[in-house]
Order: sequence, then C-alpha cells, then structure tokens
Amino acid sequence: MPHRRFLGGACVLALCLSSLPAFAQTLEQRFEAPSKEARPRVRWWWPGAAVSDEELRREVQLLDAQGFGGAEIQSFTPNFVTLTPEERAVVNDYAEPRFFNSVRVAGEAAKAAGLTLDYTLGSSWPSGGGFAITPEKAFVELAMARTAVQGGQAGPIKVAIPSRTRRLGALSMLDARVKDPAVADWGKRLADRAHIVAVVAVKGQAPQLVPVGPTAGFKLYPWDDVVTPGALDMQSRVVLTDRLKDDGTLDWTPPPGDWQVFVYKQYASDVGVLGAAGKGPQLILDHMKPEAFAAHAARVGDPLGDKPVAMRSTFVDSLELMQDLPWSDAFLAQFRKRRGYELTPYLPLVLQPGWMQAWGEHYSPPYFDASGSDVGDRVRADYRRTISDMMFDGFLKPFVAWNHSKGLKAKFQAHGGAIDILRGYGIADIPETEDLVHDGDPIFMRFARSAANLYGRPIVSAESLVWKNRPYEVTPDEMRRRVDLILSGGVNSMILHGLDYRFHAEDWPGWHAFSPSPYALGFSTMFTETNPIWPAVKPLAAYIGRLQAVLQAGTNIVPVAYFYGQTGYYVGIEDKGAGAQAAEKAFLAAGYDFDRINPDSIANASVVAKQLVAASGYRYPVLVLPPLEGIRAETAESIAKYARAGLPIFFADRAPDRDEGLADAARRDARVRRAIASALRAGAKIVPAAQVPQALRNAGITANLTFTGPDASNLYYVQRLLDGRTITFLYNRGDQARDASLVLPAMGGVERWNAMGGGKTPVSTSADGRGTRITLALAPGESALLVQDPKSPLASMTTPQPVARLAIPSDGWSLKVDGHVLRKAFASDMGTATLKDWRDVRGLENFSGTATYRRAITVDPAWLQQGKHVTLDLGAVHDIATVSVNGTTLPTLITAPFRVDLTGTLKPGANDLVVTIANTPQNAMLDAKAPGFKMLKPVPAGWVGPVALEAGR
Repeated sequence: MPHRRFLGGACVLALCLSSLPAFAQTLEQRFEAPSKEARPRVRWWWPGAAVSDEELRREVQLLDAQGFGGAEIQSFTPNFVTLTPEERAVVNDYAEPRFFNSVRVAGEAAKAAGLTLDYTLGSSWPSGGGFAITPEKAFVELAMARTAVQGGQAGPIKVAIPSRTRRLGALSMLDARVKDPAVADWGKRLADRAHIVAVVAVKGQAPQLVPVGPTAGFKLYPWDDVVTPGALDMQSRVVLTDRLKDDGTLDWTPPPGDWQVFVYKQYASDVGVLGAAGKGPQLILDHMKPEAFAAHAARVGDPLGDKPVAMRSTFVDSLELMQDLPWSDAFLAQFRKRRGYELTPYLPLVLQPGWMQAWGEHYSPPYFDASGSDVGDRVRADYRRTISDMMFDGFLKPFVAWNHSKGLKAKFQAHGGAIDILRGYGIADIPETEDLVHDGDPIFMRFARSAANLYGRPIVSAESLVWKNRPYEVTPDEMRRRVDLILSGGVNSMILHGLDYRFHAEDWPGWHAFSPSPYALGFSTMFTETNPIWPAVKPLAAYIGRLQAVLQAGTNIVPVAYFYGQTGYYVGIEDKGAGAQAAEKAFLAAGYDFDRINPDSIANASVVAKQLVAASGYRYPVLVLPPLEGIRAETAESIAKYARAGLPIFFADRAPDRDEGLADAARRDARVRRAIASALRAGAKIVPAAQVPQALRNAGITANLTFTGPDASNLYYVQRLLDGRTITFLYNRGDQARDASLVLPAMGGVERWNAMGGGKTPVSTSADGRGTRITLALAPGESALLVQDPKSPLASMTTPQPVARLAIPSDGWSLKVDGHVLRKAFASDMGTATLKDWRDVRGLENFSGTATYRRAITVDPAWLQQGKHVTLDLGAVHDIATVSVNGTTLPTLITAPFRVDLTGTLKPGANDLVVTIANTPQNAMLDAKAPGFKMLKPVPAGWVGPVALEAGR
C-alpha cells in the first residue's frame, strides 16, 4: 500500500507539473514531467482518405498514452498494398469533404487529449496534384542539347534539339486518374508549353565527362559528372535563336574554329507528386509562380477553415524538385530585372551537374567555364540567386502568408532545393531539418538551428529516425543513438517517422507507408503496435521528452557566426566535393559551437558592445568567413562597418576581392576591395584556416568548453543558458570510447541528468585555471546531459565499485515464444533453451516477436545487506528486454548496456527471474518468393548474454 500511494502521488505530481505553463516551470520540473508541447511528435501516415473516425480517435489516444505531444498528418498513397477499386476510390478522396471531415475529427480528438496537429499542405511531395494544378500551373525545366561544329563549313547546319528527360511520368497511363475525361487534353496542354528558349554558339572545347554505365533508358538527370570543364571563349558568343528552323537546322555558317552550339528548350517536367493520394493527375506546381501556390492552397488548405481545431501548423517537406535546369516561364525577364543583364548569351555557363539535384546532390565541376576569367562563377551565382529569389516570391512567402492568414504557423524544410537555405528555414515559424541527410549529420542540421537563432525561432524541428533501405530492422538502441545525434545538431523538437495508420492490419504487420517494393526497400521507422519492439516506444518518447524539455529552455550559447553565402546546400559544396567539413569540425573540437550566417542576416544585423546582433536579438562575439573569392558588395560593406564598430572578424586563408555577380562588375569589385581594406584597417584579420580556432582564443573569444582528452573528434555538443545555469548536451558519435573530459569556463558544481529514467547524479569537479574541470568518459554512442549551477560548490565524487559478480548459466532457461515466422502467426513452448542468437536456433531462424525466458536464481543473503546495490547485466540483447523478479516487473530496457537495478526486488535464497525479449520484425519478413521482401537480409535476434549479477557499493 505505501508503494502504491507513492506511485499515485508521483502520477498526480507529474500531471500537475505537465499542466503548468512552460514559463512557470523550473528546469527540474520541465525535466521530470515534460509538458505535452515538449514531447516528441510523430509523422502520422494516412492512406489517403481511407480512415475512420473511430480509429482516428483511438490512435490519438494511443499517441497521448505513449508520450507524444502530437502528430503530423501526412496523407499518402498506400503503395504496394493490393486495393480493391472501392478502397482505391476512398483513398483518393483526399482533399475532398470526406477527408477534411476526418482532419476535423482528428483535431477534436487531439484537443481533448491536450495534443496539437501539424498538417502536410498537400498529399506527399513535392507540392501539387489534383485538378487545381493544371498544365499551365505545373513546373517546368530547361533542357539543353549541345552540338560540336567545325568552323568553315557552309550553313545551314544540323543541330541537336533537347528532348524532355524521361523520369517518373507525370501523366503515366498506369495511373487510372489520368484517364478522367476532364483531363483528356492535359497531355496536349503540357506539350504546348514546350518551346525553344535560346540557341547560342560559342567557340570552345567539349568537356571531359565521367564515363557511366548503361542506364536502361531511364535517368533522373541527363547530365554526367565532369572531369574537366569545356573551355569557352565567351567573347565569341553569338545568339542564334531566330536562325533555328522547325526541321532542326540552323541557318548559320560558323566562322573558323571549334564551336559549341547550344539549344535550350523549355518543357513541362515529366515527373509528378510522389506517392500522392487524390483525384486527378498529380502535377507538381511551379514554385516560382504565386498563382500556382494559390490554386494549390485553395484545394488542400482553404477547406480547413480559419484556425482549425488543435492545428499548430501546416508543413512543406524538402523541396525535391527534379528538373534538368530550374526554370519558369518568366525566368529570363525576371533575371534581367533582378540581375541587370541578359542571361541568354551566358546560358552555356549555368549547368553544373549534381548541384541541387532533388536526390543525390553532390559536387561536379561545371560543364563549361569561360576561358581565362571568372565569368562562369559570376553567372552561376546570379542564376542561382535568381532561382532562390523567385522561389521565395512564388512559393515560400505565399506559404507563410497563407498560414498566418489562417491563424497557423508555417513549418518548412528548406534543404533539398535551390534557395538560400538559411533564409528558407528562417522565413518559417518552425524551421525543420531531417536526419536522412548523411545519416544525421549534425553539422548539416546546424543550418536549421542557425536560422532559428538568426530569425528568432524558438523551436528547431527535425524529421527524425529515418534510415534508407531499412524498413523493419532498426533497433531502439540505434534510435536512441540517433536521437542523441540529432539533438547534438541543435534540434530541440523531433517528428518521429512515423506512425502508420492501422490499415490492412490482417496482413501482419499491416500497412507500412514504406513497405518494400520490387525496386527499393523504402524507409524506416515503423512505429506501430504490431511491431514487436512497440514496448520501447513509450520509454523512448519519455527520453526524448525530457531532453527536449531541457533543450527548449533558456537560450543557445553559440559564440561563432560563420559566414555562408551559397545557394542551396550539400556536403562538399564549399570544398569542391571533398566533404571534409574541416572548418566546422575544427570549431567543435576546439570547443566553439557555431552558426552559419547568410548575407540577408548580415544586412539586417548591428554591432552592440562589440558583438554582432542579429535582427532577432541573438548575439555573436565573433564573425568568421571561410575562404571566398567573391562576396556581394553590400555584404562586404556591412562587414567593414561592423569591423569599425569593434566586432572581431577573421577571414580564413584569404579575404574576398570581388563581387559575386557579373553586372557592373568593375565598379562592384572595387566596392568589395575598398570595404575589405577598410575592415582590415579596423582590425579584421586574415588567418590561416587551420589556425582560426587558436586565433579565437588569442582574441579572448570565450569557448563553450575546452576538451582536455587526447581526441575530440566525433564529440558533438550543444549548450544553453538558463537562469545562470549552463546546460551542456554532449554525444560521442564515434565507434570508440572517448575521454570526453572538459573544462567549462564558469565555476560551479555539475550534475549529470539521466534522461532515460530520470534522476540526477553529482559529477566530480575541480578548479582549473580556465574554469571548472570535469572528468568524463563516453562509450561509443553514449551521451551526457550536464547541468552546471554557479551557486553549487565543486565536489569530488567516488565512483561506485562492484564487490562481487555471479555468472548466471546461459543454459537451463525455459523458453516460450509468441510472434510470427514468414509473416504467419507462430507460438511455441520451446522447452529448455540456451542463450544464443535466434538465427542459430532451429525454428526461430525467421522468428520475430516476444520470447519469455525463465529460471530460478539463488542469491546470497550477504548480497542484500544495507548499502549494497544488485545489478543484473543481460549482456547482448536483440533488441529490447523486460525483467521481472518475484512478480515485480521493472522498466523495459531499450538501449545498451542492458543493465537493470534489482535492489529491493530480490530476497535471500531462491528468486524467480523472468526476462522477456522482443526483436524487430525483420527476420519474420524475409520471403525469397515475394518481390521486395526477398531483398531483406537476416539480422541479429534474441538474447545472447552473457548474464551476471553484480553487487556493488
């Protein structure tokens, strides 16, 4: 009874604390009982409109019970599920009254539970689809064909005409929706948008391309990577557009020399919205055309009404626009207006393979460059900036304005598109990154955190726990490590990917939005009740909630503003494909966290007390610029002004000496040179890139921390300041243990807070000439949440030591299993078993589910004396474990090391020990006869051990 009263009191206390407004809670209260707003959220996959009110209400309650703060509705076609015509019709009721009624039902259920919803503004991605996006509003691309011509031959000459790149089929006849009589003329209308944009001839040589193998007639992009760019004599350029005849001949006699003739043709792109539910064709809208966004929002958003119940925001996923060259009907006119010159004669210079591809962005040299000049770099910068400007005006600004008009926030993933990525994140109320990029690269994810600081956004969201080609095998231990990695990238609010609406549940494990296809394995993670590791979801959500509650408190501590002037982003964009991220890693290893800062933010900043103050009010003690050749004259002049105001500024390796663009280049280049000279006279410094971190220390720039161990690589961290207390979250990404000992610059005692189970432990600290020294070791994949309070004294703590260890035999366990084999239900009493990988156990090779191991263990009474703690070490577990002792069930273990404190549950002599193991669905999904599933491979499963009891003081 006393135990029950304690638990009840704890529940009441937790309920009271979680209902307090965030501003009224202490940090301890936030941590022990995170508010629902601080909880993680989940992407909620709906099979189009094929949802029921009853099930929606049940799943909202389920999310609340499992510890989520809300969901992001993502309507999706249930690919690779056999649907009847009736089911297909219901799925495609997306964006119809039936669907919006379901959204309202979900919202009412969420409101009743104290949760909120996000809503994807459109089914799937990119944005578009339905009868609203007509051929005239669909996005377009610029295709290029090149013909090498030897001068001196008499014209006319035959030239290659670019064809539309064959992709995924925007009007595929395999899609029954395109057979609707209402769209009978859409194919012709799309074709009517095709026209020749320009024909340009330039003297020069062809590029040397990277050889490629056969493509079976299907390529996402027509461009091959470049070994050596073709060199063009831009003084010889001639525009011949009006000389091209309908038969593909060019009425032109080339002068002597080697010539390259370029033909550019605009097409409506042959790709549609991926996986979209809904009626009609699924054309992608033109993101540079505001009327296209307006038509889209009228279809998928306006029927929600104003201030939809329980809805927090609408969401747009990463842009992922698949075009030969990004283009729009008005592009040439807009370029002339915005950049001040005609693009047509310079079109041969804009193409650079890999640059901002929808999938697989990477570095390649450009196809062609201007001989002996930097004209190519300037034109490409102007072209990219124009794309970005037009997408802001045509899509992003209208998207944000539409949300605000409805009383909603805008949530946006700015990566994966040809835009100013920092401004793109910052224009949204909730900037969102994702962990699919380079397996959760925390340097990439800092772009979203940077924008949050620069533009005053308190929440940094992330589409989280996504692994490519691993739909069923990701373990909770991997999830916990990925959580820590994401948080160490500056994120403080996760959208877990994702909860599948219960659909076709009779075919275990039911519908998964990314079930394997014959072509690809899809994506994880599958958060559904039919997944055997479902018991791990609640403790994982609680873990995330505690960390997010802390990392949403106070303000970030980021000392370095690190300039970024590129359009778009991919790893390697700044170092020509090396992808070393050398500067960013050097900052972190030296103890300096950093934000990237863009020209837009520099233009709107000021300097106060020798610190750079962003428009949001966020302050940076120092500005660092990477090696740059060109920078906008206005940005250079702002930097000079800030240097004169006393802001410490460092140029790595060299300072820029010219403007980015081509128009009025001589005058603007001179402005850049004058501004840089002024900055250097005022105290800005040029420092070798490798010496920048030391230069920061020499300049007195306070670091977040100083590592004292021999190797700080793969140690990622973020810091926040709240009421004088410094919060440090530190993660070891490496596959080796690290000495993560460090010095914090302030003085004060430190506690390590345990986000997995709650509770706090004092950390040994000592005075150091640089601040407070902490001794810390981190195992591979281990993290530490450290809270320093300047009001607390330093303390020397002793580490508990084991005094006895008892090995528990690996054989002699009774074993019962309940789950699935080859996707069929399977339950069995396996009799007496030995601990080993289930792949080596007859009958369990293809088993997924739960297994119950049981045996009696004898405990020496001396082990139970006061002051001793008894721990059960389970050894290797695949993938979660729940331990019960003498009828008392302990919290589920979801991450290594699989150790559980048995203190208080044991009695002298014989004890009943029960261990329940559950694994991922993978092994039961293997099927050599089924398309897609035959590509799955068996993974470790079950309980391997060794197992031991440990007694310690």
